[in-house]
Amino acid sequence: MAATLVTGGSYLLELGTGFDAEAFVLDQSELDGPQVLDGDGEDFQDITTFANNIYITRGRKQVVDAFGAGQMVVSMQQTNNDRALDPFNTSSIYYNTSTDQPGLGPLRPIRLSRDGEYLFVGKVVSYAQQYVLGGQTQYTVSCADDIYTLAQAALPETVTVEQTSSARLTAMLALIPYTGTTNITASPVATLGAFTITESANANQYANRIQDAEQGRIFVDREGTLVFQNRIGDTLVPSTVEFSDVGANTKYDVLGVEFDQQAVINSATVEIESGGTPQTATDAASISEYFVQSQSILDSLLSTNAQALTLADYLLDPIPTPRFTSMSSTFASLTDPQKDALAIIDIGGTVSLTKSFTSGTPLSVTQALAVEGVDHDINVASGHRVTVYTSNTIVLNAFILDDITYGTLSTNNALG
Repeated sequence: MAATLVTGGSYLLELGTGFDAEAFVLDQSELDGPQVLDGDGEDFQDITTFANNIYITRGRKQVVDAFGAGQMVVSMQQTNNDRALDPFNTSSIYYNTSTDQPGLGPLRPIRLSRDGEYLFVGKVVSYAQQYVLGGQTQYTVSCADDIYTLAQAALPETVTVEQTSSARLTAMLALIPYTGTTNITASPVATLGAFTITESANANQYANRIQDAEQGRIFVDREGTLVFQNRIGDTLVPSTVEFSDVGANTKYDVLGVEFDQQAVINSATVEIESGGTPQTATDAASISEYFVQSQSILDSLLSTNAQALTLADYLLDPIPTPRFTSMSSTFASLTDPQKDALAIIDIGGTVSLTKSFTSGTPLSVTQALAVEGVDHDINVASGHRVTVYTSNTIVLNAFILDDITYGTLSTNNALG
């Protein structure tokens, strides 16, 4: 049964049982019984009532960071007389009698939803239990999404052909084979060379090399789909949430600003894996002021020197500018529609953020931002808080023929 937080909504934490009660099992099921050959998929049990805190972190904090596995940590407790979660309790309803395995064992599927929308879909990675004599038994369940699955997989030696980055990722996933759902861009920027995949190469590390060549995003979304987005740049995606500290927009109570020399890149070198020469792009004015701040990719999967030079130019970020990099909001201060929109915000989406001032110039700053990471902190006592990590973007308007505002091609109106 879903649990309702006064300021949050209705939450449902479900654990996969490891079996399908509707599936026909030889030597167990009865002929003409209710079970069918295909079943209806793995069964899930509701464990919401045991949870007192759930923390989710997905994506990355900055665009220079690599995407890792999304994680969810669930803290639970029970009285010592209640052994429903105890892995030693073979009579627990969560115990898988067909495989003689505890319910919260490693790699069991687990998922969290709010008002019918998934916030996290993944697998149990570890399960820690602590008996407190005379008190309550404490449980900590650590979970990860399918990027964790990629990190556990090794690839066979494979001869590749020259192909787009999205085609290479699709081909790599077939080698594992990856059985999850995918959403892979059909319009990537990068073309990758015919470089042989070495024996036992780690699947996630190779995916990161594809990501380095494309400079897009590879992540698992909140519904458990592996997503590959093309090179980050201007977007036609409108803001799904508008944040501000005044007015009727979604309120935030913590705002982070980055203005750091360490974010400067004024010398970038890219060299393809085989047969190329280092391609370097520099910004002399930035080097003169901020010294050399360099980034190098020396084993790029890109197919040509020309692509390597284009990527080197793309990597340059020569002048530091102040930018909003994170925002945190508690559901207690939001309307129900605002909670609904914020809860399902995902990586690669677009938001806008306004900060107002009582003095100085200007009196307000508004930035269009791309979402790079999302954290959820859900506590039975304190409610639900969402933190969004962002990068700058430019939201373009779709060109509309004969429209007085959007019918002129310009820096703000673009063909889709």
